[in-house]
Amino acid sequence: MVLVALAVIAGMISALGADPRAARFAPAPVAVWVPIAAAWLWLLFRKGRSIEALWVLPSALFRYSLVIGAAIVTIAHLSALQQVFAGGSVDRGVLALTLDAALYELALIALASLAAFAVSRSLLRPIVMGTRPPIGARDLTLRTRFVVATTGAAFATAGTLLSLIVDFQATPDQLLMAFLVTAIALIAFAALIGWLVGDDAASAIEVVTQRVRELGSDRSLTVPVVAADEVGDLALATNELEARIRREEAEAAGRLERERVARELHDSVAKSVSVLALEAASLAAQADPGTRAKLDRLERLARALAEELRAIVRDMRAAGEREPFEASLRRLASQHPAAGIQLDGDLERVNTLARFETLRILDEALSNAERHADADRVTARLAVNNGHMQLVVEDDGRGIGELRLDELVDRGHFGVVGMRERAAILDGDLRFEQRKEGGTRVVLEVPLQKESV
Repeated sequence: MVLVALAVIAGMISALGADPRAARFAPAPVAVWVPIAAAWLWLLFRKGRSIEALWVLPSALFRYSLVIGAAIVTIAHLSALQQVFAGGSVDRGVLALTLDAALYELALIALASLAAFAVSRSLLRPIVMGTRPPIGARDLTLRTRFVVATTGAAFATAGTLLSLIVDFQATPDQLLMAFLVTAIALIAFAALIGWLVGDDAASAIEVVTQRVRELGSDRSLTVPVVAADEVGDLALATNELEARIRREEAEAAGRLERERVARELHDSVAKSVSVLALEAASLAAQADPGTRAKLDRLERLARALAEELRAIVRDMRAAGEREPFEASLRRLASQHPAAGIQLDGDLERVNTLARFETLRILDEALSNAERHADADRVTARLAVNNGHMQLVVEDDGRGIGELRLDELVDRGHFGVVGMRERAAILDGDLRFEQRKEGGTRVVLEVPLQKESV
């Protein structure tokens, strides 16, 4: 229905715009547009049976109508020109009218063919969307579409104006030549504009297409934004897509590496340390008192190290799930029944290393309050502001007293030593304070601006 309506409209425009003086030299509109409409319908029924054929239907409509229409107009006007030259003398008025009518009809045929292409492509797009075009299927290029549109419109306009304002028989040769040169110049100018506009759009899309094809390569992809229009929007969207893909690739690689290291620690190092603790305990049972004390210390050290390795494995696997820092803190606090936690500030500013070490320090502080301080209530507060992170853990237990690291190590208590080492890794400051009202306060301060994300 759309194609038939398009042929009827083109025939009406042809009849309305034709010069009556050239009617006997030009084919009737019916003689041109009925065959074109018949060819369109034939192509539609022939190629409308498969998705692959629908891909090439718009281009076929353009080519067939252009060839059929041009053949009909050319044959008809060649017959008219033979009559013009048959008497031996050339009537320039008749010759001009004949050429003018031929160019006008050819321009309309080109425009109608392009319209058939554009309309059919728009109507078929929802049908073919999501499928792949067959091998070798190519639509009209953007450059061709713009050139046909601008040149055809210029031809039709120039033909109409010349037939209306110029009397070819009464106009002097010099003035008639000026009219024709002006018309040709306008047509050439319109064709140039069409080519430039089409080339601008096509070149921009080709740049984006080429860069997108490099997305799968090892080279980084940054599509240049060549225009602030639909093509520019496409380039920006492509850059966003590339950034997301690269980020997901990096996250996937990091997750796989963390899982590999966690497996190695769990299956190899942690088990070996556990075996070392068992061996130390077995030897201590058979050793003399002096050696037994050293072996007991070695056993405690091995067991503490095994527990530390298991905690590291748990954190590495949790990191692979990209758990928010707030969720990690609350999950850790929930593992200590007497503990409560308060959070403040933009916690997501804390980088991966600082998160890991802070969680371990918090876990150790809460565990110490439960195991050694006989505390009924433990409160943790973590705040991020002004480029710093501060963690404060307070309990109402019996207090920590004076800390002597060498004595703690001798007794096999390595938790406080590990907390200080973790704080040093972050260039932070860790303090243990005796509360006036009783209990212990642990304060960790970390300068986040010194950390790399």
